[in-house]
Amino acid sequence: MKCSEAARRIHDYVSGELEGDDRERLEKHLETCEDCRSCVEENMALRSRVRDLMRVSAPASLRAEVVRLSQAQV
Repeated sequence: MKCSEAARRIHDYVSGELEGDDRERLEKHLETCEDCRSCVEENMALRSRVRDLMRVSAPASLRAEVVRLSQAQV
């Protein structure tokens, strides 16, 4: 696999959508290509940061209200 083909498949690989022979070929390429491996690592880190940003914690007041209401139902 050439880097140009790997670059087209990295997004699917990082998102877990690349399967079968395509996945195996990309993983084999990543074993020997530091540039593409670095690109995968950067994409995984970015994906992780975006996922962390999307996590929203409920305010303490809302949590307390939920607990209060759930105890009132018992």
